[in-house]
Formats: sequence, C-alpha cells, structure tokens
Amino acid sequence: MGKEATATFIGHKECYGVQAEDVRREVEKLIASGVTDFINGGMGGFDWMCARVVSDLKKSYPQIRNYLVIPYLTFNIAELKYFDDIIYPEGFEKYHFKAAIPARNRYLVDNAAYALCYVTHGWGGAAQTLKRAQKKGLTIINLGERNDGRANL
Repeated sequence: MGKEATATFIGHKECYGVQAEDVRREVEKLIASGVTDFINGGMGGFDWMCARVVSDLKKSYPQIRNYLVIPYLTFNIAELKYFDDIIYPEGFEKYHFKAAIPARNRYLVDNAAYALCYVTHGWGGAAQTLKRAQKKGLTIINLGERNDGRANL
C-alpha cells in the first residue's frame, strides 16, 4: 500500500448532510486519479457510508482495496464484510483505549495522500483530524463545506 495511492475518510459520527451518491462520485474521482487503497477508521456514520460505497465500487473497480484501521484489539467491528483486510498498527498496544483513537486518526492521515471528509464544524475528533490532514498537505475533499466553499470551522 503506497501513500500516494491511498485515501482516507474523515467525518463526524452523525452525517445527515451528505448522501452516499455524493461519496460515490468523489470516490470514483479518486480512483480515476490513481487511488487504489482506501483506509477507514470504522467509527462514525460517515466512515460506514464510505465503507459501503467503496465495497460496492469494487464490482466496477476490482483493483481497489478497502482497509479498516482499528485502534485497539477489542474494537467492535460492526460490518467486517465491507473490508478486504484489517490493519492494527504496530505499537498500538502501548496506548490506553482513549488515546488509541486519536493515534489511529493520526495513522490514517500519515498514511494517505487524499482525505475525503465530511467536517462541518471546528471541534471534535473529525475537526482535529482534518486540521492534521491540512497541515500534512493531503489533498482534501470536504463534502461538509458550505456553498461558499468554507466549512464552519
């Protein structure tokens, strides 16, 4: 899995303002630009919407892979069927479970070149992860931006 061909997802637990078709359109654009690997945290509504979309797109794009990155070994995986493999990053056993989630979010950003996001406000884990992605220079697509091109950050 090469970083330049990898995209991650960043989003809030609740994602009422985005449709699966919006995600599908953006994922297809990422595939067209050479993305083959998608890494997902599997925690909120946006993550699971993205997992289902990528899984479904594998029918048309058999070269793509969908990975779930877990923060700790007792992580509850609601729908394993959407993923090709599970990644438990090396060294994560040292983290307390509350610290493991931000560490996992850093791992997602640090191992991707693209971030498909649904971030609408500037607080919480999704906002912090988006800020890290911006700082690290990922190509950002934020479906949570207002019509004027800005998120409510």
